Formats: sequence, structure tokens, C-alpha cells
Amino acid sequence: MNDTLIALRERALTDQAFRAALLSTREADDPLLALCEFAQENGYALTLGDIISDGEEFCCNQMKSTNGGNPLPYDCFGFDDAYEMFFMSIQ
Repeated sequence: MNDTLIALRERALTDQAFRAALLSTREADDPLLALCEFAQENGYALTLGDIISDGEEFCCNQMKSTNGGNPLPYDCFGFDDAYEMFFMSIQ
């Protein structure tokens, strides 16, 4: 998770009303966008790109750091879904 999602998680774990509001974003027509809008309304700079690229950036950096490239990148590393990981961490 990126720093913004970590900060949101920390607040959600200590503020039950905030946590409930975060969880309610999952019921929106576009839950990812609803999460970002809620975060921004509460002073957290979170964008769709931040969430989507979170796991991909880590995995790509791991593949680039392997001498000659990792021949089986998807067997060794998965793209963690930062959105789902975030919600699992506050439930």
C-alpha cells in the first residue's frame, strides 16, 4: 500500500465513523472513484492512478532488478490489488 492508503487505514482503525464512511464507498456505482473522492474530501491526496499503479510499480521494479530480467515474472511476483488489500486491512 502507498503512504496515503496507510494513513487512511491508520485513521480508520481509530475512528469508527471514518471507517464506516470508507466502507460505504464500496457500495457506490464506481467504488474506486468514490474512495478517491472521499479521501480527497478529507484531506488525503489519493487518485485513481495511485491505487492502480501501486502493485504494478513494485512488481515492475522487481523484474527490472533481476539480472537479465525475470523469465517467469508472474510466477514469482503478483500484482497486489491495493484497493482490496486496503479494505481487507480495515475490516
